[in-house]
Amino acid sequence: MRKKTNLSFERSQRGSHFPTQVIERKQQQPDQQGQTNPQRQRTWTSWLPGWQFWTLLFGVGTIGTAITAAALLLTLPTVPNCPRIFWPTASASMRLYCGQLAADKQTVDDILEAIDLVSELPEDHGLRPRINQQIELWTQDLLDLAETSFHEGQFLEAIDIARRIPTQELSPSAQATIEPVIEQRIEEWKAIWTEAEALYAEIEDHLENRRWNLAFAAATRLRSVENQHWRVTKHEEITQRVQQARNDVNQLARAKNLASQRTLDSLLEAINLAEQIGLDSFAYDSAQEALQEFGRAMLDLADAELEAQNLTEAIGIARRVPASTQLKEEADDFVILARGEFLAWQPSVRSLENAITQAQRIPLESPLYDRAQTRIRQWQMAIDQVAVLERARNTARTGSIADLTTAISQAELISDTTPLYDEAQQEIERWRNQLQTNQDRPILQRAEALARQGSYQQAIAQAQRISPSRALYTEAQDQVNRWQQTISEQRDRPILNQAERQANAGNLDDAIATARRIPSDSALSGEAQTAIARWNSAQRDRDLLDQAYRLANGGSAESLESAIRTANSITRYGGQRADADRLIRNLGWELLELAESQSWRSLQGAIAIAERIPSYTEAHAEAQQLIRDWDAQLNPPPPPETDLERKFDEGIPIDWDGSAIDNPFN
Repeated sequence: MRKKTNLSFERSQRGSHFPTQVIERKQQQPDQQGQTNPQRQRTWTSWLPGWQFWTLLFGVGTIGTAITAAALLLTLPTVPNCPRIFWPTASASMRLYCGQLAADKQTVDDILEAIDLVSELPEDHGLRPRINQQIELWTQDLLDLAETSFHEGQFLEAIDIARRIPTQELSPSAQATIEPVIEQRIEEWKAIWTEAEALYAEIEDHLENRRWNLAFAAATRLRSVENQHWRVTKHEEITQRVQQARNDVNQLARAKNLASQRTLDSLLEAINLAEQIGLDSFAYDSAQEALQEFGRAMLDLADAELEAQNLTEAIGIARRVPASTQLKEEADDFVILARGEFLAWQPSVRSLENAITQAQRIPLESPLYDRAQTRIRQWQMAIDQVAVLERARNTARTGSIADLTTAISQAELISDTTPLYDEAQQEIERWRNQLQTNQDRPILQRAEALARQGSYQQAIAQAQRISPSRALYTEAQDQVNRWQQTISEQRDRPILNQAERQANAGNLDDAIATARRIPSDSALSGEAQTAIARWNSAQRDRDLLDQAYRLANGGSAESLESAIRTANSITRYGGQRADADRLIRNLGWELLELAESQSWRSLQGAIAIAERIPSYTEAHAEAQQLIRDWDAQLNPPPPPETDLERKFDEGIPIDWDGSAIDNPFN
């Protein structure tokens, strides 16, 4: 701009001399005709511009000067582009300027770049004091960034930032001051971090051992750690984990409690609770173990149903084993093997071959592989033994003792490791019962014939020849018991009849003694004991009635009341009850008469006697009425209040004649 202005000035200067030069050249040219032209004879002053020209020139110059000044003021120096500067030729001020721009970004790399830009200047440079001051500020910024990273939980990054601080670029005095501060800060960070990690490990140990209160107490101590990350973030995190761990452990306990019921619904509900425990929970491993236990319990239920030959229930349970138990594949293999066992329940050559084919589908890595192979061997043996059982059945069809014995011997050859074993044992049991029945039926028939003749003892002896292990033993014992009852009844009936006659004659003690002669194993023992109980009750009632009469003879209110209550304790449906009711009725009226006679002397005494009459006596209602009357005499109601007394109580003024007068103050 400066050069452009000078050029304009030079041009203006050249333009101002141009008219004078022209005049001089024209003055030097003679007239071509040799004559003097009057117009050309004017003076040089006549060619000078007029005042209008100078006014215009002054205005244009003023405007140009203003425009030039404004352009100079508005045209600022261009901002340097720091990333494109060629630094070997850059000035110190440019380095300081670009370094400040980089440091203002407040990142570690940018601040280090800023320090690197200005540190290359020599020590004797004029800007060196300012640069050293700036490096000290940037070094403090780096240490602050390291402190921020430390409080944000970036422990290693904080140490790395502190180690990267270029203290060698500082002045010797500043370097001697800052380096111990950095080392001290790093050691403090290490101590704080080590303390926090140890405390956190202590909390996790408490959690793993379910010491919830200690875990909460240790978590509270995190609040005193001099680090924002541990004091706030990690404290909130571990507190939530402690609470979640306690909730998860309680939930797992509920799941195990449900699973202990060992029902399908309770196991499925327990699995659902255990599945909700997340991977980050301290109870996760325990939950996974519990899930396997619950899944194993479901397979045990399915196996029990299969043992009971409930195929549908067994397969239904196995198919509901969830994948979370890690037993889903085993459950699928169980379904395959269960179908094979179902085919073997009704053993035939074809069904057993199909069962073997089904079991061969179980893979080698399956937990059920060994069981499947065992079943295959059993079913292969069973194929051979099907023919053995069929031959035994054909032999037993005649029902003769010899053929039944032979059939049993043949069926006993079937191994207990084959599915045919249970069926063979059932056939053996049936044939054995049939054989024993054929052998023992004649013995029992002879015993029954003797019993019909009245020879019960001989019949019993004959029937007892059948031993407890025989098929007809229960039937024989039933007959023996019936014959023994007949014998005991024939023996003891006369005794019981005699006791009845004695009781009817009023000799209750003799009747009881006679009935007790019947033994407890007699068929009439129950009947005898019932009669004895009845006679004991009658004897007790008679004694009570006698006692009531004796008490009534006392004649006092107390003795009469005791007599009434004693008579009332006699059995309701006993033979003495009618006499007892009659005595109660008479004594109640007698007690009332005693109260009435006492009323002439003392109303209070009369009331006391009347109150002794029980509610179940005939005289009770009349006694209650008399009590009310006597009480009214003892406690008469107050006389009615007169009108004069009422007015006096209410504060109404009374005239001498007893009438009320108006209140003079109203």
